[in-house]
Amino acid sequence: MTLKTYTVKQIADEIGVTKPAVTKYMSKSFRSKYTKKQGNRILVDEEGLTDIRQHFADSSHVKTQTNRKVNDNLSQSDRKLFDNVNDDNRIADQTYQDTLKAKDETIELLKKQLATKDEQLASMHKLMDQNQQLLLNTQAENQRLLSLQESSPKGSQNVQDGDFTDDSTKSSTQDKKTPPESSQKQSRDDQDIINRLNKKKHWWNRLF
Repeated sequence: MTLKTYTVKQIADEIGVTKPAVTKYMSKSFRSKYTKKQGNRILVDEEGLTDIRQHFADSSHVKTQTNRKVNDNLSQSDRKLFDNVNDDNRIADQTYQDTLKAKDETIELLKKQLATKDEQLASMHKLMDQNQQLLLNTQAENQRLLSLQESSPKGSQNVQDGDFTDDSTKSSTQDKKTPPESSQKQSRDDQDIINRLNKKKHWWNRLF
């Protein structure tokens, strides 16, 4: 009949202690009596498990008894001091919790403020883009008007003086008020011809 064996981890989990505590208890004589190796693992038989259980049960009992004895031996002043220390610890813990809560609230507030500032910056950038586009459009329109003025001096003068009358209409009106320049030039040419003819006639009269 094969005896059931247990690993150190299984024993530690069952008793509620650490693996190093179990390993530390297993002396050389214990191992030779209750254990065997299987590969890299140490296996403990039933008797060894019982021995380990008893050891840690006694240790827990001794520890409990020792703590109780120490507590019984505390004087009234020591008890009061002990209670005060506990109260201070509770207050310190509550203060710490309150501090953490206040910190979390502050972080949340800063996050909201940061989000608001991001929205404001986005709106500001959008407004600046719109203003820049408006400025570019205005500059382009001014350049177009300047080009029109340079190509049409009379029209430019009309625009600068606030007179938006069409140039052709204005010229027609001026033509009605003053005689054409071509007619004046033709009259001067005719007069020059007459004068030259008179001079030649006078010269022939002198010869004959």
